[in-house]
Amino acid sequence: MRYYVKDSTLVIEGDFEAVSTGLNGGRARVNYLFNKQVPRTFNPPDPQEFVKKEALKTGIEAANFGLLTAVKMEYLQIIEDDYLTAFITAGVSNGSEFRAKVGTINIILISKARLSETALFGAIITATEAKGLALLEKGYTFLGTNTDAMIVAYETDSNPGSESEEKQEIPYAGSSTGFGKKITGAVMRGIKAGLELRGE
Repeated sequence: MRYYVKDSTLVIEGDFEAVSTGLNGGRARVNYLFNKQVPRTFNPPDPQEFVKKEALKTGIEAANFGLLTAVKMEYLQIIEDDYLTAFITAGVSNGSEFRAKVGTINIILISKARLSETALFGAIITATEAKGLALLEKGYTFLGTNTDAMIVAYETDSNPGSESEEKQEIPYAGSSTGFGKKITGAVMRGIKAGLELRGE
């Protein structure tokens, strides 16, 4: 896996099996994951087509999943813990009792260890729980915004040693599992740090 920021876009290169809740999301084998910064007033007539065009503008022609955020990449949080890397952009404002009307929290989780189908999808639940907990602990009265999105992926080109337990296939991603605890810690840390940098 290789990652960098180009033209206000986080680009992650590799060979991934991934699921995405973002525009043009789903489940697929992809070579790129990206998180594109857009203006706060972003409102294109066709958001899905916009994501496709922005990928090409960034030089991404292979299969990809992309997310959009109004958060500047200078606030990007990258949390690495053994075989898990989390990329988080967090922004909230104009919060209501139920959710933030403006703002986006995007989470990209990448595992070096292979994830079972159950763990791949279960990680979304665990990360969402952690996001809500981070917001509550920050004093907010909502658990997310109406534009939050997430990508969970594992590297298919990594070659972990069979003697290393954490590098074998991970069966579950619930919050009480070792992998789930890593997700919870990374997401909470990244969201809190990102919001603090923005003064939120």
